[in-house]
Amino acid sequence: MRAVYWAIPLGILLLSGLAGAADGGAHEDGPSWALLGFHALNIGILGAILYRFAGPALRDLFAQRRTDIASQIEAAQARLSAAETELANLRQRIDGFNVEAADLIERVAETAASEKARTIERADAKSARILEDAKRVADSEIERARQVLRAEAAQLAVEIAGEILREQTSQDDDARLIREFTDEIGGSA
Repeated sequence: MRAVYWAIPLGILLLSGLAGAADGGAHEDGPSWALLGFHALNIGILGAILYRFAGPALRDLFAQRRTDIASQIEAAQARLSAAETELANLRQRIDGFNVEAADLIERVAETAASEKARTIERADAKSARILEDAKRVADSEIERARQVLRAEAAQLAVEIAGEILREQTSQDDDARLIREFTDEIGGSA
């Protein structure tokens, strides 16, 4: 029935075109209505035949085409939905990476600060040990130098005392000292 609706305007257009072309315009008094009616009848029969035999095939073709387009639209919408979901997941992962990166930077900064503090503590402790070792070595060297100086002073004192004794003692003093020494040894034995 639908084919009739579009066949009627098409038939009118064709009839109007045929009306002007009927008999090549040889009649002065107007178109030949018989010829025009004959052509209109031919067009009507052709339209009915097309409607009867091609109509179902065309309806099926257009219905199949509509179904194909609808399924393509549904598939495209499903892909779009999946892509939007994937995009949302990726954005969420990127946000997670940003948060993780910020946490990592914060932890690295904290680790660097604590490592700096430990390094400074180790350097301070090492410098204190070096200073203490240097002081101990210096004290040891000073004590050794004092001992060397005392030994040299004692040696010099003995030498000087020996010189003074040699110059000031006589043989009588030597004999008296020997006697006193032997008396002390004999008395203590």
